[in-house]
Amino acid sequence: MGKSTSSPETDYKKILSRNDELVKQETTLKKEYTTLLRKISSICSVLDHLEGDIPEVPGLVSERSLKRVPAFQWHNDQVNLLERLSKENQAITIPAELIDSYKLYKDTPLLHRDVQ
Repeated sequence: MGKSTSSPETDYKKILSRNDELVKQETTLKKEYTTLLRKISSICSVLDHLEGDIPEVPGLVSERSLKRVPAFQWHNDQVNLLERLSKENQAITIPAELIDSYKLYKDTPLLHRDVQ
């Protein structure tokens, strides 16, 4: 049958090139993610300044809305979970898969004009 014509050195160069490409993509994605986080944080900061009386815990979706869109029940379940954890003074555990994203989020400063 057919014998592989590529040498180990050629395969290594291809793998190394692919690795370099993936590293560049990761760097670009982290920059874009950081920019997005800054924009979201800035928007939240502006909204918080404009509407300072918003409660910390979001409201529940009404029964009428739940009848129309049963998938909204997930929102109510999450709000109830947060309220229960808050009353019990329990920390919310972050899944291991999200730790890097969470650290990046926490370490991302606001845009300089929004820090004021």
